[in-house]
Amino acid sequence: MPVWLWRSIVGVSGTVALMSILQWASCTFYVMPMTWPWYAKYKGTAVAEKVVLPPVGCEDIGTRSTAALMALLTTLISLSRQAEDR
Repeated sequence: MPVWLWRSIVGVSGTVALMSILQWASCTFYVMPMTWPWYAKYKGTAVAEKVVLPPVGCEDIGTRSTAALMALLTTLISLSRQAEDR
């Protein structure tokens, strides 16, 4: 495998991993704490039924982030096997 291709794949994998972690962190530590008190205030009322919780983009964020990181790990493991050019 050419060095430039290997470096490109590692760079893209690193960028996707960073973005996945940042999305998880923003949902966990910023979006949900800002939304949850508002939702808890109206829980059990007609207003609460119109509230979409969790916010769009943060549904099941832990599972989605884990899946993305596992896919990247699989990609990097396959790169480490040093596939030969044919």
